[in-house]
Amino acid sequence: MTAAGGCACKIPLDRMDALLESLGAHPAAFGGRTDNLVPGTQRDDAALYRLTDDLTLAFSTDFGTPVSQDAEIWGRIAAMNAVSDIYAMGAEPFLALGILGWPPELPNETVAQLMRGAVQALAECSTQLAGGHSIASESPVFGLCVIGATRPGRIMLQSNARPGDRLILTKPLGTGIVIAGQKAEVASAEAVSAAESVMLASNRTACRLAGEAGVDAATDVTGYGLIGHLRTMLVASDCAATVFPEAVPMLRHAVELAEEHGIVPNSAERTYFTLEDRVDWSDLPMARRIALCDPQTSGGLLLSASPGRARTFMARCAEHGLPAVEIGEVTGGGSAGTIAMKPLGRGAGEGTPA
Repeated sequence: MTAAGGCACKIPLDRMDALLESLGAHPAAFGGRTDNLVPGTQRDDAALYRLTDDLTLAFSTDFGTPVSQDAEIWGRIAAMNAVSDIYAMGAEPFLALGILGWPPELPNETVAQLMRGAVQALAECSTQLAGGHSIASESPVFGLCVIGATRPGRIMLQSNARPGDRLILTKPLGTGIVIAGQKAEVASAEAVSAAESVMLASNRTACRLAGEAGVDAATDVTGYGLIGHLRTMLVASDCAATVFPEAVPMLRHAVELAEEHGIVPNSAERTYFTLEDRVDWSDLPMARRIALCDPQTSGGLLLSASPGRARTFMARCAEHGLPAVEIGEVTGGGSAGTIAMKPLGRGAGEGTPA
């Protein structure tokens, strides 16, 4: 019932750039009180509002089309996806409002299953569903507006990446390819199960550990893929980056679907061509390039941290069984937002992951 699943239905990156440019430097320019609003010109994952000297609120909205044929699983994934924006800011969610668009021909029981999944996932994140809004829609759409809270010293911003920082990813890529493969009826049940397991995993522990390690730069990887969201972070921080493509964790089934069946999500292709002149792909095969642009739903956190803080964070992740991987480094050379692929066998630095 949908043209694309989950975050693959986002407005294309080039069109989104043009849309935001047309709005001006910041929506607050349209009026209203802005003295307590933390500037959001760098396209962070949530808006921040300083309530007191010791308390900052984080607000975000995220919704999309189904990513599973099981309504309850979709509800859980949609909730995890929405709260991830709050975690990417270093905040803890506590309240949510639902957003529902529902085709009249689908039974009410399916809605009940969807909401059960969402409420269960929110409960695991200590977040309460307090209400929401619904409309009739040709395609099913569901998501959440989420409110969280953090202390000033725990805030993570995309603009805080610095040359010399290590780049860390906390979930493997490839869920978008698997969802597209499922729509094309070539993804196995094992592939779908593996992708859903990734999307169902919460970023709560990764957020907490990052805060404890002093990490202050992060985003989450969603509809514009690793390359798209890394580019946004680098532009905000006026930096460039080197990525070790062999180190980037990917779902095995997703790589197979791209290589053997030619499964390419339309949004991944659009992101690839939009940023083609911003990325030095070296001799990386096309299937791997597409995977690095693959739209993720409920993807992992992409963190930028100094070498010492990166080591602390990685060690704590290992203790908690989180699959965090160092995938590159922030550099000061080149124009802001440019990315260079560096195969591990070609003079990679001492800190490069195996």
